[in-house]
Amino acid sequence: MIRITVELVPFGFEQRKRIIGTATIVNDGSGTQTHGNYSYEFVSRRGVRWRSGVIGGFPRKRRNVWELLRRCLDSIET
Repeated sequence: MIRITVELVPFGFEQRKRIIGTATIVNDGSGTQTHGNYSYEFVSRRGVRWRSGVIGGFPRKRRNVWELLRRCLDSIET
């Protein structure tokens, strides 16, 4: 599982930081050695699911975690 946490740090004061959202990306185990299938979920600071979905056939040996996150964000329908 990959978890990305988004924090708000007012005026750079670390003592006042607060989480305003999280993204969770989970390998569903149905892929191959070279291509993974992942489900993702974006959650607001109040724990409310904002968006979720699936990314299939991600080339995990050739791309990095930032590319996986970008694909999750790009797949969201607005």
